[in-house]
Amino acid sequence: MQKREVIATLIVAAIAFPLIFIFTGAIADSRARAGEAPFRSVLGNARYEALMEGEGGVPHYLGASLLAPDFTLPEQGGGEWKLSDHRGKVIVMNFWTVTCRPCIQEMPTIELLAEIVEPWGDVEVVAISTDRSWAEAATIIAPTSRITSLLDADRAVVNEMFGTNLFPETWIIDADGVIRFRYDGALDWSDPVALDLIRAYR
Repeated sequence: MQKREVIATLIVAAIAFPLIFIFTGAIADSRARAGEAPFRSVLGNARYEALMEGEGGVPHYLGASLLAPDFTLPEQGGGEWKLSDHRGKVIVMNFWTVTCRPCIQEMPTIELLAEIVEPWGDVEVVAISTDRSWAEAATIIAPTSRITSLLDADRAVVNEMFGTNLFPETWIIDADGVIRFRYDGALDWSDPVALDLIRAYR
């Protein structure tokens, strides 16, 4: 190979390698940002970044280090529902009460979410009412609902185990039983952004 060809090859390599590195980095960065997009949309950039830096507290939670406390509650229509019996599924769990107006306004979107995810087979939508009786809870969630409806009349699960006092509050628990996400307040859970957020844990 002549000297000129060697020099030309070195020049091309000197230009190409940095471009390949930049291009590869850009692809990795775009994939990371695509994964972050639903969280940033739902939480807002500032709160998302604060949570990623380890700032806990309210509002919201984002993490992968807390195992959800196991519990058993009565299920609408009879029988009992135990969280640990549902390992292998992503659980979207909503705490609510009939005395909470935002809860009532949000519930149709949770009903629609339950309808959307039913064919997925690996996501279950659970609503835990802290009302005094099934009669109260059934005014909002009918026995024919696709939502798994549970009753925590003494609030032993919602208040004491999960520390929730303000409603609505929605938790996402992954297939291994780890708490991954908590949203404080009402949200349209049938929105495509919320669906993307849930898909991230499947």
